[in-house]
Amino acid sequence: MRKKKMWRVSLLFLVSALFLRVAPLPPSWADYSTSGTVGGPYPYTYTVKCNPGDSFTVSVGSDYPTSVDILFMTPAGNEWAYNSVAGSDQRTSHELSYTAPSGKPANNAAYHHYKVSILASTNKQTRFALKITQWGNNKNLDREYNERAKKQLQGLGKTLSNEMKRLSAEIKQLAGRIKGIDEQQKRKKAQLDAERAELARMRDAIRNEKNKAVQSSMVQTYKFRQADFNTEVEAYNRENANRKALYNEYKGIREQLEALNSLADSLNEAWQRKDIDRCVLIANGSDLAQSLGWRTMKR
Repeated sequence: MRKKKMWRVSLLFLVSALFLRVAPLPPSWADYSTSGTVGGPYPYTYTVKCNPGDSFTVSVGSDYPTSVDILFMTPAGNEWAYNSVAGSDQRTSHELSYTAPSGKPANNAAYHHYKVSILASTNKQTRFALKITQWGNNKNLDREYNERAKKQLQGLGKTLSNEMKRLSAEIKQLAGRIKGIDEQQKRKKAQLDAERAELARMRDAIRNEKNKAVQSSMVQTYKFRQADFNTEVEAYNRENANRKALYNEYKGIREQLEALNSLADSLNEAWQRKDIDRCVLIANGSDLAQSLGWRTMKR
């Protein structure tokens, strides 16, 4: 299954026919980012003010699950009424987006108002990072930006594919080495068990031998075999330690591969919807994508 995903990433990012048709975009956009801690029944909130037709995206990451909502704020006298227009529940990573209505705000308000709410989903104090990106009322990307995004996404797709192939090869090699050690250690353990039984038989024979001279000779033979046995046991234990180190390395590489696959799946999901903007948003918010050479893009 993992190999199929790996090749799918490579192919999707190389097929240029999937790119969106675009129209010019006004240069107005704004970013907001912050981090903090949330816990208990009280959410962290931030108000976004939008002109008619403005769009914005909300990215949240947290060390424990949180629930994130975009709440539409309607003036109600001296207060506000709230209505959820987008939400994501009990996750450690959230990506939300919303576009304000194209009509004028109600009650002669200057802007459409939205409150972003981050609420802890557990009883633990939860660290979070929030990023909001807002842009003007034409949500299509301009041609120059789109071409740069296409080029970077193609590069990221190729790098993802190459890195997954490299890690898959390393995992296969390590799995082969571990299997070889397991087979060798199984045979070695059988030999050690047999020698341990033989040493026990020799001890019994020594105790039952009445001839002191013969017994003395048997003791010397036993000591030599016991020393050889101890050396073999030490070598066996060292190989077990080597096997454990290889397995830890295998687990670490497997976790890296799973992280790459998770990033690839997120990008593929947006890519199949022909949503370059979301692809860029995902890559911009991914430390892994940055480590693979992705350069943060702004509209």
